[in-house]
Amino acid sequence: MKKTLERGQALILIALAFIGLASFIGLAVDAGILFSQIGHLRRAVDAAALAAANQFREGRTVAELTASATEFINLNSVSTATAEIFVCEDPFPGHPPYTSAHDPTLCPTGGDPYRKFVRVEAQVDVNLAFLPIIGFNAIPIHANAVSEAASVDLVLAIDTSASEAFDLCTDTWDNDGDGVLNDCNGFPTNQVGPTSDADPDLCNANRFESDDIVGDDHTLLGDPIPDGDREDDCHPFEEIRAAAMQLLGRMYFPYDRMSVVAFAQTGSELISLQDGDNVTDVVNMALSPMQVSREPGNPPCDFAATGDPRGCTNTNTAEGMLIAGNEFGLYTREEAVWIVILLSDGGANAARDSLSADITDPNTWICPNPGATTGQPTWVQPFCRDPDGSSRHPSTHTWFDPDDAARDAADFVGCPDANSPQPAGCPAPGQGAVIFAIGLGDLTVNSPACWPGYPSCDADLGEQLMRYIAAVGDDGDSSTDPCGSVASGNDCGNYYFSPSGAGLIRVFEAIASRIFTRLTH
Repeated sequence: MKKTLERGQALILIALAFIGLASFIGLAVDAGILFSQIGHLRRAVDAAALAAANQFREGRTVAELTASATEFINLNSVSTATAEIFVCEDPFPGHPPYTSAHDPTLCPTGGDPYRKFVRVEAQVDVNLAFLPIIGFNAIPIHANAVSEAASVDLVLAIDTSASEAFDLCTDTWDNDGDGVLNDCNGFPTNQVGPTSDADPDLCNANRFESDDIVGDDHTLLGDPIPDGDREDDCHPFEEIRAAAMQLLGRMYFPYDRMSVVAFAQTGSELISLQDGDNVTDVVNMALSPMQVSREPGNPPCDFAATGDPRGCTNTNTAEGMLIAGNEFGLYTREEAVWIVILLSDGGANAARDSLSADITDPNTWICPNPGATTGQPTWVQPFCRDPDGSSRHPSTHTWFDPDDAARDAADFVGCPDANSPQPAGCPAPGQGAVIFAIGLGDLTVNSPACWPGYPSCDADLGEQLMRYIAAVGDDGDSSTDPCGSVASGNDCGNYYFSPSGAGLIRVFEAIASRIFTRLTH
């Protein structure tokens, strides 16, 4: 009888042990299911946050952001999850702003600039395998991710020299009133010379023709009714303006900031990053009245009398780049992506000793002396430039010219800052900005500007300079040039070529699309 009782007790203990073991196995399996689903949901939310941030960049509504985020969660096989989107302000009608009540670290305080944060929160119920035995059928889990679309501090540096009216010579009108259509007096071959059909005074934004005037002979200027199709528009400058306006439409204020710099004989800041940080109209008001610059005149330019071109040339690329680079130092925003877009239609032929130098003093202008050795820059075309784009001289050299100054300015803008390793191609720390360079028109790749007097002259001096600037702006190192093996007149790396103003929309769209997104938790 005693042995029978002992056997019964053992069976009870074994049964209890199996129940305990099954419970531990069940808990382990359910815990595995739970943690697996948590990891899966987190990855899905990360992908959803990136997708939502990319839609944010396109100015979508919160409903569209939410749909995009939910779609990416579902694509990650979490089909029952629901997503909710929060942003820092209310640029979207009908959606409450994402305030500090959601996340006090996400939204700016104390006047700090807005950043393109998008917070995605998702919840899903995880069905368990064993715990339903004791009444726990499912456990809700949560995950969130914060994605940031890059805020952009963009400086648009535009060449406004007189050559930006080169297509005016193909409009079939007598724009200078001399009785000859499209004579242009050799423009743009004559860098310094008589007024031509391409005189910017004849085609700037304040000069209008009107097709609705009976008997319009296309010579009446100052017509008070602009018709939107002025026969004397400056082309391709009008296309430059239109492309810049379209780029402005891709900016997302108040998260992005935009500055506009113009350069011809000298450079000038039209709108600073501080001015263009939140009002589209401010930048629009700077772009709308921009005009092609006149050819420099006296003083100090007196080329006809002296043969000295100092102060007569008018493409000061170095100054445009220096002013653009200074924007980031004057109005620093560390979390933004710093970008400069440089647009020019030819090589640099003007530069000053400093941004504050007196333009009426011929000695202010950087232009190699006419007494230089044969084959080096002299006072014949291309004025103030080395005819060989592959040569470069330091600022202390006798032959230091505006092309050299422009390359120095590119190093200042594109080389990494002092806190970063310096690549071989950088002589000194710079601003670390990304630079895109746009060469516009045939003058960039096939300039006829060289007169007899040089043993040789590179026709693509403009493109050589623009590709150098783009190489520095690509990775901060001019010695690693993506354009090294690419034929002239083709896009490569951060360099874009447009043979006419009509192609600028494509170029600006291509640049605008190169925005990256980073993910944080």
